[in-house]
Amino acid sequence: MQRRLGVRLVVAPLLVLAVAVTAGWLVDGRSAADPRPPLAAALDALPTGTVVAGFTDWSAIREHLSLGDAGTAAARTRLAEDAALRDLSTRSVLAESVEPMHELYGWSAADLEWEAYGQAAGGGALVARLGARVSLAEVEDRLSDVGYTRDGQVWTLGDVGRAAVGPELASALGTIALVPGRRLVVATSKDAYAPVVLATIRHDEPSLLSRRPVADIAAQLAASDTVLVQAQREACRSAAVGETDADVAAQAAAAVARTGELVAPQYAGRGLVDGARRQDIRFVAAYGSPDRAADQLRVRRPLASGPFIGRSGRVEDSLDLVSATVQGATTSLRFALDPDRGAFMSGEGPLLFAACAA
Repeated sequence: MQRRLGVRLVVAPLLVLAVAVTAGWLVDGRSAADPRPPLAAALDALPTGTVVAGFTDWSAIREHLSLGDAGTAAARTRLAEDAALRDLSTRSVLAESVEPMHELYGWSAADLEWEAYGQAAGGGALVARLGARVSLAEVEDRLSDVGYTRDGQVWTLGDVGRAAVGPELASALGTIALVPGRRLVVATSKDAYAPVVLATIRHDEPSLLSRRPVADIAAQLAASDTVLVQAQREACRSAAVGETDADVAAQAAAAVARTGELVAPQYAGRGLVDGARRQDIRFVAAYGSPDRAADQLRVRRPLASGPFIGRSGRVEDSLDLVSATVQGATTSLRFALDPDRGAFMSGEGPLLFAACAA
C-alpha cells in the first residue's frame, strides 16, 4: 500500500554545514575525531572542480549488516556480498577488492570509516578515512612490502608491485598519499593530481563542499549510507529519458507538457539509507534561487508517480513517494524503496522526475 504523502515547503534559509577547520582537530600531533557528518568531511576532501562524487559510509553499513568490526574473513565476505546486493557499495572503488586488499595492504573497505571518490578534469581521487584499529605504521610497512617507493607524502607503485597486486588495484591505488593527522588515505589516477588533493585537504585550495549548492545537498543527505553528487551536466546526462527511443521521448515530452518546464539544477544528489525491510532514498537538487526550487518541486512532484517512463511498470512499483520538500534553493523527493525491486545508486538510467529539459 502506498504511503501517505506529505508535501512541505520550507522557505527559511537552510543552515549550511560549516566547512571551517578548527585548530582543535589536532592535539599534540594526535588525530582527533572530525565532529562533522562523514559526508561533509568526505566532500571537503575533494577538490572544488569535482563533477561527480561518490560516498560510502562503511562504518554505518557494517552496523546495518550487524557485522561489528568485520574482523574475520567470513565477515568481510558477507560485507562485500550484502553491501552489493543492497546497492550500498555501488559508489565504492574498493568494494570488489575487500579480501585481496586485506591480504596485500593489511586493510580494506572493512576497516574504513568512510570512502569517497571524485572525478574532475584534472583526474580521479579516492579519499578514505581509516578506522581507529588500523596502524598507520603498519600501513606504511605494507606499502613498502607490496612494492611502493616513497617521495615525501606520496607512495608510487613500481612495475614489480603492479604485477603483484593486479591491474584493478594497480589502477585504483597506483599513487597513494597518507595524511596521518586525519587518518586519511589518498589515491589519485594521475601523479600530478595528488598535490591538488593534498592541498584541498590542508584547505590551501577550495573543496567541493565550499560550493554552496553542494553544501546544501550534503546537509540534506548527511544521514545517508551512500551518496552520489553530480554537477549539472553529469546530473542531466545520467537521468536523461528517451535519448535513443522516439516513443519514450514522446511520452516524456507529453508528461512534461502537463506539468511544466524542467530546469537543470546546479548540482544534484541522491542518497540511500538502509533499513531492515525497506530503504529510504532521496533525490535532491540545488537551484539558483528559492523561487526556482519551489517551482521545480511543483513541476517534478507529479512526475514521481504514475507510469515509469523509460522503464517498465509504474514508479510506485519500486519507489513509493513519501515526501516532497523545499529548503531554501534545494528540493528533495524522498521515497521508500524495496531493494529487491529497484537499484538507483549507479547514477545511470531514465528518471523523469530528476531529469532536465530535452
